[in-house]
Amino acid sequence: MYPNSKFILMIRDARAVIHSMIERKVPVAGYNTSNETEMFSKWNQEIRKMTFQCNTSSGQCIKVYYERLIQKPQEEIQRITNFLDLPYSDKMLKHHELIGGEVDLNDQEFSASQVKKAINTAVLTSWFDCFSDETLGQLDVIAPFLRILGYDTSTAKPDYSVFADDDFYQFRNVYS
Repeated sequence: MYPNSKFILMIRDARAVIHSMIERKVPVAGYNTSNETEMFSKWNQEIRKMTFQCNTSSGQCIKVYYERLIQKPQEEIQRITNFLDLPYSDKMLKHHELIGGEVDLNDQEFSASQVKKAINTAVLTSWFDCFSDETLGQLDVIAPFLRILGYDTSTAKPDYSVFADDDFYQFRNVYS
């Protein structure tokens, strides 16, 4: 329908995604917020499909890791604007200062409260200590794509600094 369209696949640690859905009470079709195991399994199914679609849409899809975007915002935003053939502006790093002026938000949108905030690295660890050891111990079985995408599932408090490495994208495999 739109042959020249471009897509951005935002990839984020499933633990953070699921914690956000539960904590902020964000309704997402197909996710049962009363069953974390089912949520991880559903996330795995969805991210697997989306990654496949992105990988098979040569030149039309870019993968952006949320953890890298938060740690290296200028670099990642420039990468995105280059992909979209749009000019980069430093204003993009100060989006929160433009709300109400150049930027209007719909307060009914679940993410509006988050967009109003400055880029904040604390969000990377907001899910720490929110899941049981039992759930975290099952991740490689119920959500194996988490590890395939480069997330450390061996610890309850992973170090996201690897996503900020200068050579991060050089070592991504075809699945990630």
